Amino acid sequence: MQCLSLKSLGSSFVFCILFSIVSCHKSVPVNDITMPPKIKAEDEKYTNVFSPLDGEWKGVFRIYLDTLPGTIDQALLNKPEWRKIQHLPIQLSDTILVEQKYHSSSPYFQTVNITDYYPGKDLSINSEGVNKIQNGKMWCVVHKPDETIIHEGKMEGQETIIWHRNVKKPLSKEYFRETVLENTYEIIGWGYYGQADTTKMPPYWFFGKYYRP
Repeated sequence: MQCLSLKSLGSSFVFCILFSIVSCHKSVPVNDITMPPKIKAEDEKYTNVFSPLDGEWKGVFRIYLDTLPGTIDQALLNKPEWRKIQHLPIQLSDTILVEQKYHSSSPYFQTVNITDYYPGKDLSINSEGVNKIQNGKMWCVVHKPDETIIHEGKMEGQETIIWHRNVKKPLSKEYFRETVLENTYEIIGWGYYGQADTTKMPPYWFFGKYYRP
């Protein structure tokens, strides 16, 4: 499943996180995207979990700013729905045209090449990363030109992965639901960054939809 590194170039925030998670017993660091980790028994339940994404995808990813975050709605945070998000005081912050190419080199390790094009700025950003199973967990790692983004995942049913991260300093708290069908996949989620108030609803919401060309 796609792990997104999100940067709203039109906003006042630069979301830059670079960190490495190293597991015990001198195994492959989680942020490594070149070497598949050694598979353990607890990893086998995730066999081929990423394979539905293999191939090429194109679509549009949009970032929205909530101009007046309100009281926490935990149900909406746990399962964001576009029809409900539209009723929030949101405005479009950025639009990204996305191209992604996935290749599974094993049932537990999938590489991805991503091109994000910002039409309003005539700017392209190329990234590479992996979706992988390591130490009994699902990970998404994306190396961008100036940052590395790591999300941990979990399955919900057969078609949806939930990706999340919660970095304290600087604040970068994100949650995405990624649903993959045969010829489409959809991403919907939210994020807190910088000085955002986490006792209120998120200031940023995300919605993307991709198709096989």
